[in-house]
Amino acid sequence: MLPRVRSRREHRGSRRTVVVVSAAATLVGVAGAFAASSKTIVVGDSADDVTGALDLQRASLSLAADGRLRAVVTLVGKVDPQAMLARTGPPGSVCLKVWTAPDADPLATRADRLVCVTARGDDELRASVYEQREPGLPQRLGSASVRVNDSERSFVLRVAQSALGRPELIRFAVESTRPGCARVSCVDATPDKGAVRRFRLRGSPRPAGQ
Repeated sequence: MLPRVRSRREHRGSRRTVVVVSAAATLVGVAGAFAASSKTIVVGDSADDVTGALDLQRASLSLAADGRLRAVVTLVGKVDPQAMLARTGPPGSVCLKVWTAPDADPLATRADRLVCVTARGDDELRASVYEQREPGLPQRLGSASVRVNDSERSFVLRVAQSALGRPELIRFAVESTRPGCARVSCVDATPDKGAVRRFRLRGSPRPAGQ
């Protein structure tokens, strides 16, 4: 039996089917990549690279179910608010540094938002959101929530997207500063060497008119 010769119409139909399938696969791939960019991002840090009570071990960033940004910062040792207090000099702090501008260069500019944990007393923590513009000192914008997890080694921070200006994409890093010390050697950072990570705020509601 001779092989059946397909008509031009059948060939065109086959090509249209291939194009539709390819387009659908592309859309699925783009959607998957977009979703993946908003998944939890984890960065680690070397243990014992600084001395003191605020040696970072790891940090993670994700979106909470209520839409707030959720950061978990884990220390090598246990969280001790009293150890963050300073008799003289600046208090100890752990800060989430955020660059909100889409064209921000973290190597050339300071983070324009800071979400910092400090000690209010011997057994109480406080989390605040600051705006940092050149020149001048950071200006406090409001509060964030903070608690210590069950292991007593992690700060769990939650901050509203509105406090960050509702950007679609941020760059972030985490930094801790030993109490009473303003030297560079008293600062621990993750990622190391001034690096940052990118995080997409999936589903960020935009202000009216934008």
